[in-house]
Amino acid sequence: MTGPDLDTVTTARLLVRPPREADRDRFAGLFGNEDFMVFYPGVLTGEEAQDRFDHMVAVCRAIPFGKQPVVELSSGLVVGYTGADYIDFEGRTRLEWGYRLVPECRGLGYATEASRALLAKAHQTYAGELLAIIAPENLASQNVCRKLGFAFWKQAPVEGGTRNLYTLPVGEPAP
Repeated sequence: MTGPDLDTVTTARLLVRPPREADRDRFAGLFGNEDFMVFYPGVLTGEEAQDRFDHMVAVCRAIPFGKQPVVELSSGLVVGYTGADYIDFEGRTRLEWGYRLVPECRGLGYATEASRALLAKAHQTYAGELLAIIAPENLASQNVCRKLGFAFWKQAPVEGGTRNLYTLPVGEPAP
């Protein structure tokens, strides 16, 4: 369901919207937190976190379903993000779908709920394939990925580790 602001999608429990400058400190803290960044090669330094937030904003300007804050409606807190980002893989620039939540919000269905809502926008505005890259030991994320309709493609080295890759075709191909 789309909210009153066309860039915003809402569900029964969540709001997914483009990042705002007011989100910068929250994300800088999250990107530097080991529990939030689990299954990522490491936490980010303060400067890296600022750069990543700037990148998140820039991607959302280019892609209507770029990685965006997930806001819990009951608390008003940014509890993570979902959406797409660019990744160079096997000589091509692709769109990679991802999601990450604060530990206390994992296992509640938020990743699936927020991702489904934003994927609806992807289906309306993009025709192509999305790639999901997940650590083999991250079984919960693989379950979310399958619930979203992604299909296992292969295992491959990505950013220094072996990852499970999943794909999802979205939108209608051009005639």
